[in-house]
Amino acid sequence: MSEEKILNGVDVDAVEGLISAVKEKPELAESKFRAYNEWIDGGHNRTTITGFYGAGQEISHAEPFVLYADEPPILAGQDKGANPVEHLLNALAS
Repeated sequence: MSEEKILNGVDVDAVEGLISAVKEKPELAESKFRAYNEWIDGGHNRTTITGFYGAGQEISHAEPFVLYADEPPILAGQDKGANPVEHLLNALAS
């Protein structure tokens, strides 16, 4: 019986399994991510993310992710969310 390998919070066995599956069936690597955006007012908008296509199937998140964006008042916004540049910085840091 092998022990589960976790490194820095990452399930190494799961990653290795994914790599093996993609090597066997490269089409499993195809992914499509979607986001639905709704303008609210001025620079304020809401983006909802409910799922994506990956591993050959549609996959729903356990709960929708809702992201708000806006600009600070000095940039003519109401500061009701991180601005798009701040969202990008978050994505790059992830």
